[in-house]
Amino acid sequence: MRQVAVTGLRKAFGAHPVLTGVDLEVPAGSLTAILGPSGSGKTTLLRLLAGFERADAGTIAIGDATVDGPGGYVAPERRRIGYVPQEGSLFPHLTVAANVGFGLPARKHWARKHWARQRRGGQGGRVEAMLETVGLGGLGRRYPHQLSGGQQQRVALARALAIEPAVVLLDEPFASLDAHLRASVRADVQEIFRRAGTTAVLVTHDQDEALSTADRVAALRDGTIAQCATPEDLYRRPADPGLARFVGDANLLDGVLDGGVVKTLLGSLPLDPAVTSPGPAGQVTVLIRPEQIDIGPNEAGIPARVMSCRYHGHDAVLDVQPASDAAAPPLVVRVPGGPRRPVGSAVTLAARGPVFAWPVD
Repeated sequence: MRQVAVTGLRKAFGAHPVLTGVDLEVPAGSLTAILGPSGSGKTTLLRLLAGFERADAGTIAIGDATVDGPGGYVAPERRRIGYVPQEGSLFPHLTVAANVGFGLPARKHWARKHWARQRRGGQGGRVEAMLETVGLGGLGRRYPHQLSGGQQQRVALARALAIEPAVVLLDEPFASLDAHLRASVRADVQEIFRRAGTTAVLVTHDQDEALSTADRVAALRDGTIAQCATPEDLYRRPADPGLARFVGDANLLDGVLDGGVVKTLLGSLPLDPAVTSPGPAGQVTVLIRPEQIDIGPNEAGIPARVMSCRYHGHDAVLDVQPASDAAAPPLVVRVPGGPRRPVGSAVTLAARGPVFAWPVD
């Protein structure tokens, strides 16, 4: 396994800049998600890592070797990259086993010691071992059309892992799966990578997918990495209000900072202890996530009214209008379980800290 280091990476297509100075480190053995909206340059970044595109400026290093930069360029087939595209891209006329083993002969010219090991154990043995790894043992004689969507994605993953890659790149590999299958395949991929100690980069526009799957999440915005952090830090302590809105639902309230306490519409709340230098007292923008707000008909708190309710079974998401500020946007409140809240019903709101805040410029 190898670490990946990207420094000052730039790429434009004609007069349209896509990446404008990306800096990113992917630790060896970790799974890092590149999170961004459609058109943000996620796939372009992945193609640059794979070598399918050349950077206009900056460097890409895999382990100790620079594979793109002023010092030269390494072709895709020599980077030891496993690539899993969005649709899997299996060859329909080849069996599952043939699909998995497709890339193995191409390694002979640059990895003789690995090839020798393949020959001693048999290429078929390597393929079957990969199928066992992804939970498809015994299905090597089938064809892609005889598999479910989730099984096809596992075949694509086995093909990527078969070459013993330094890094695996995944381009929104779960996007075409239904919600239940997507969750189970993601969990399987996490476990496979964890056991193998694989260094991986996952591209996605799905915040839930990034937060639940990756060790680190890099938010790509305006051609640069706006923040790269653990999922918890990115969600609880985003770099700015715009990023807070992008990573999950966010209530952004006006507040007044006074020491380690922030005074808000929902009362005085403790500041996140991670903010070691809160700055001078004054106006701040406060982040309160929907699950930090308690709702009830009789609880101590501010009076409010339910404007809408979206019931999901395991929880419900409500838009609630505080009575004290009818002109302000409704607050988003997440309520675990329980019955629907009727639209128009009177409730009270109380928030739980700690909360994160940014100074108002």
